[in-house]
Amino acid sequence: MTKSLLLMLPLCALLWGCQTTTKQSVCDGFSKLTPSLETSVAILRTDRPFANQVASHNKFGTRRGCWK
Repeated sequence: MTKSLLLMLPLCALLWGCQTTTKQSVCDGFSKLTPSLETSVAILRTDRPFANQVASHNKFGTRRGCWK
């Protein structure tokens, strides 16, 4: 039991040092989806709900100021 506790101490110390110091943004991990014209037409014809999700994603990013 004590051996496992002693082994966990260095692991905890390593994890403690992994904290990020950069500021996070609501835009982190987002990028504007820009399918080609052919892809857009194909998606609109075959999968309208997905096309709506792409449009919603892009509107959300624009409202948040992630892209213009």
